[in-house]
This record gives sequence, C-alpha cells and structure tokens, in this order.
Amino acid sequence: MTDRHGLKLAQARGITLDDVGSTIVLENDHVRIWEVRVEPGQTLGWHIHFHPYVVIAITGGKNEIETIFGDKRTTYEPSGHAVLIDGMRPVHRLTNRDKTTYLARLIELKHVRWVPETAPLPSHELPETE
Repeated sequence: MTDRHGLKLAQARGITLDDVGSTIVLENDHVRIWEVRVEPGQTLGWHIHFHPYVVIAITGGKNEIETIFGDKRTTYEPSGHAVLIDGMRPVHRLTNRDKTTYLARLIELKHVRWVPETAPLPSHELPETE
C-alpha cells in the first residue's frame, strides 16, 4: 500500500496531527465550521482533511502550504475569496507569510468522509483526459 497522503510518514516522524482550524464556530450533523486564524509568521500545524471543504477568506492574505513530502506552494487569498477542496490532499501545514492576521472560515462537508489511500485526488490534480 502506498502512502500518498503522508500519514505513515507523519507517524514515522512522530508528528501528532493538529486540528484543521483554530476553533469550531458551529457543528451539526451536516457541517463543521472552523475559524482559521494564523498570525503573521505563525503556522497552523500539520493536519489532514477527511471531508470535502470550503475555505472563505475573511481578511485574506499570502500563505504558504507545505506538504509532509516537502512540496511548498504560495497562495494568495483576497478578502471574500472562496475555494472548494474536493479531494483528499496529503498531510500539510499552513504558514502566514503576510504582515497581517490571516482569518478564514473553513466549512467541512460531513456527508462525505474520505478514506486515506482510496480517497479521490482534488480535481486540479487529476490527469487530463482527451
């Protein structure tokens, strides 16, 4: 079995995974809504998502997403920006690379629970079809 989501690697490194957000704002049978607050230069620790989710930037900003495999990607989310993540990504962490607090709402859609290694890849990572 492969480790495309990095859970075995995180375990081998002794990493305890953090929550996907800072504070739960609301939770019911259908959704879990997190506040994500990351101060300038701070990092939201290693975590993984088991549900599809939407992120809506409140204050927005420039962030860096780093996967457990060492891949890094800079993102910029202006205030009001929304993104849907529709496939399971590897264990990752988020660092605020801006001079202001990054504040967002992360809405997990609980009707779907991904199972690592068999979970779908995010649509932007799927191979192109002809």
